[in-house]
Amino acid sequence: MKKKQRALQAVEPGEENLLDRLRLVLWSDHQGLVATLLLVVLLAASVYFAAQWNASKGLVDIDEVADLPFLFQVDLNTANVGELTLLPGVGPKLGQSILVQREKLGRFERHAELLMVPGIGEKKYQSIRPFLSPLENP
Repeated sequence: MKKKQRALQAVEPGEENLLDRLRLVLWSDHQGLVATLLLVVLLAASVYFAAQWNASKGLVDIDEVADLPFLFQVDLNTANVGELTLLPGVGPKLGQSILVQREKLGRFERHAELLMVPGIGEKKYQSIRPFLSPLENP
């Protein structure tokens, strides 16, 4: 015990010893309390994460998640260029062409009128058709 005290006092007089500072902060009575609190926190965290693990049934394997189709419908008579570009194969230029056709001929009465738009053929029309909402007569 005296050797430890001598070793601790061997520090230069102007410097404080780290152990002396720790002793001031954590007296021996408090060290047990701090250790107990840390143990309780670790135990509570492990119980929480175990409960979360059971609630989610473990990790989700991304490869096994089913692909969900993205379903939407576009109204040809009210859609803007941004909405029209959501249709498969329709870019900004073709979307603008659809708007020009709508302005020129008025409302679309039938979906098949899209075939009159330059750039839309039968194949593209068939890919777009499932995404068009039913046309309403005013």
